[in-house]
Amino acid sequence: MMNILIVDDEYLEVEQIAYLLSRKYPMIRCFLGEDAGTAMSILDEQSIQLAFVDIFLPGENGLMLSRRMRERQPDMEIVIVSAHQDFHYAKQAIQIEVMDYLVKPFMENELYGIIDKWLKKRHFTVGKSPHVRHVMKRIQDGFQHKLSLVDIAKEIPLNPSYLSYCFSEEVGVTFQEYLLSYRIHQAKLLLANHLDWGMTAIAEGAGFSSQHHFSNAFKKITGITPSQFKESYR
Repeated sequence: MMNILIVDDEYLEVEQIAYLLSRKYPMIRCFLGEDAGTAMSILDEQSIQLAFVDIFLPGENGLMLSRRMRERQPDMEIVIVSAHQDFHYAKQAIQIEVMDYLVKPFMENELYGIIDKWLKKRHFTVGKSPHVRHVMKRIQDGFQHKLSLVDIAKEIPLNPSYLSYCFSEEVGVTFQEYLLSYRIHQAKLLLANHLDWGMTAIAEGAGFSSQHHFSNAFKKITGITPSQFKESYR
């Protein structure tokens, strides 16, 4: 699992980035902060590999915050986000050695381009082998049903232990971690688009065996309950 921190006081902007990332990269877990204080609190508890930081934040601005974040976790990459394509800001961003500078409003391909560049820099390629692509396709097509890597390995056919090793090496997370992240992602879509559905229906629609398992897994990964997530869309 790879952790990304998004720091922006505009809720819709944060949700947009988080949604776009979860749609293409289920192995990425997003943490959300609205200001410097919440961002630093997250860094105290989580190891963050990449951070998107808006320049204009309440209190401490994004550039100053980025310097402090880099001091806290030196290996973390930072992308500065701004509504202003101003050379002054870009120059300061270069001085603190950020990975990139993203100007609002941005297109999906711009965001994905930054993530792909970051993944390539970390020597991470999603699903480069046919076997791993097959596993990911089976998850995407059958996440609502019970899935077993052993059964999928028989379809190829391939030794289950070897397939498990290949998947972890190429995707960066285990089969079960990827499957859980994908189901959580699908649950978010259901929660946002079907506000009239009960939690049991959401759990079943996302492939969870029970509402209890769904609720526990959702809160563990997102930090909030499914009900709290749904309320944000009302």
